[in-house]
Amino acid sequence: MCECGCGMASTGKFLPGHDQKLRATLERRVGGLLILRAIVGAAEAHQTGLLTDGDLGRVVRSLLAEVATKG
Repeated sequence: MCECGCGMASTGKFLPGHDQKLRATLERRVGGLLILRAIVGAAEAHQTGLLTDGDLGRVVRSLLAEVATKG
């Protein structure tokens, strides 16, 4: 099955172009590419020990809440 969630069969992880479809969907869900970059940065900081579990949760909640209020 295609990893974008479309439900169509694929010989690889994605049907042609569906990797970009997934990327665009994820960007839209989190509020854009800059927010997605900040979330990934926070996850990387957590992985390297610069953020605790609680810090990571607070950062992600704050980023997503900021997007929700801008609606």
